[in-house]
Amino acid sequence: MKLPRLFLAVIAIFLSLLGSARAQIAVSISLKQRLHIRHEQVLATVSVTNNTGRDIVLEDTRQGQWFGFQINAEGDQFIAPRNPDYHLDPLPMKAGETLKRSVDLAALYQLGDFGIYSVRANIYYAGMDRYFSSKPTHIEITEGRTIWKRSAGVPDGEKGAGHTHLFTLLMHQRGEQTILYVRVEDQDDGSVFCTSPLGRMIDGVAPDVQFDSKNNLYVLQLIGLRRFALSRISVNGQFLGQTYYSVPKARPYLRKQPDGSLQLVGGRREEIAQNPVPAGPPPKLSERPSGLPR
Repeated sequence: MKLPRLFLAVIAIFLSLLGSARAQIAVSISLKQRLHIRHEQVLATVSVTNNTGRDIVLEDTRQGQWFGFQINAEGDQFIAPRNPDYHLDPLPMKAGETLKRSVDLAALYQLGDFGIYSVRANIYYAGMDRYFSSKPTHIEITEGRTIWKRSAGVPDGEKGAGHTHLFTLLMHQRGEQTILYVRVEDQDDGSVFCTSPLGRMIDGVAPDVQFDSKNNLYVLQLIGLRRFALSRISVNGQFLGQTYYSVPKARPYLRKQPDGSLQLVGGRREEIAQNPVPAGPPPKLSERPSGLPR
């Protein structure tokens, strides 16, 4: 029995569309967490899969960059990148290959206002002259509760000598845990050097906070049963390390030495922990956004 020509034509169109749908670039985005405090890093991982059936090269064109994001605040307000003219090196991709890259959205876009943001990753492929986008995801920018604030001058010999920097400790509820954050900003020009988590803290137990002779900040916080974490942050917001201590009896405390250094009294050192979120200022508008696919 012969099939009607119209039916065959419909089948042909369907197969053609199916093949076209498969010959594309799949894009997805995932977030390490959705709730952030202002000026904190917003880490997003973008996954790109080459489903075109051939080797390709993703590269910038006159139409725009091959890699970017579409970020909208509430009310569909468009959030522009800090540097709209950034340039990325071409990215060769083999057929069927999947590549993943993580970026800090707060370093690339102005996310300083409170509210909910819609985020979508966009990949432009010049070979098809079209954009491929991920499904949108959402982040919320809020603010922690300030529990301590103090100003300190930048000493001679340090970058920004003579400026005054403001140190702030904030508490932020993340699920069932309370997280302690430190923020360092320049009171003269308003720039923010870091907003970094120092880890879990126990509610109702205020941290011991002191400056050494070079105005580096030391923060001693209770993180568990008879366990404390000692964090060190430079006057310019650099994370200098974190050490864990166990306490058999009385609560430990920080004591200033005659030379201006600080010593922890009453704790037994356990291990040195690496900073989970690197601290540092967002890149300047003229700099190439860090962490993008190479």
